Amino acid sequence: MFKVLPNYKTVNDPSQPITPIDPKQKFALVLHYFDPFTYGFTGIQAAIQQASGAQKGYGQGVVGYNKRYWADFTDAFTNELFTVGVFPTLLHEDPRYFRSGKGSGFKRTAYAISRVFVARTDAGNQRYNFSEVLGNMASGSISELYYPRGDRHVSDIFTRTGFQLGYDAMFNVMKEFYPDLKRKLYHPKSSSPIP
Repeated sequence: MFKVLPNYKTVNDPSQPITPIDPKQKFALVLHYFDPFTYGFTGIQAAIQQASGAQKGYGQGVVGYNKRYWADFTDAFTNELFTVGVFPTLLHEDPRYFRSGKGSGFKRTAYAISRVFVARTDAGNQRYNFSEVLGNMASGSISELYYPRGDRHVSDIFTRTGFQLGYDAMFNVMKEFYPDLKRKLYHPKSSSPIP
């Protein structure tokens, strides 16, 4: 999106027949995590954390920055692995975002945010999004293995899960409206007739 953000998990026209994706395709979506954007975004995130003194146990300097970088990288990868690959495969849920593309801006925003709690199953039905919630909790739990000892609290798992759900909801809103913005921002130049 915006010629920078990767957007591999969006179905832009759900009015068309939708084919469920198999486990191999779900894990192929996970591998899109290794996009150049991820490396740059993680670098910025680690720099902000270092400047704000987050995860003090990592220290400062190059060593502290590297620890923050790889912790952030691993956090996001395990999140992607569990919310897009593992749990959707086990629970037969589709990890893709299905745009509404119709209705008022408020209705579409509410729809986009609700998708963190409402999943489409492989059979095409809707139900609670177990993959999103359980995947985020699994990722947050794994981070307890490599975070500094002073930053390992059970409450942090729930805090990280909440932040990730909020981030995913925000990203869903971007996915919902990006095609509309793209049409307005990147409309093709009209070709004028040759005189």
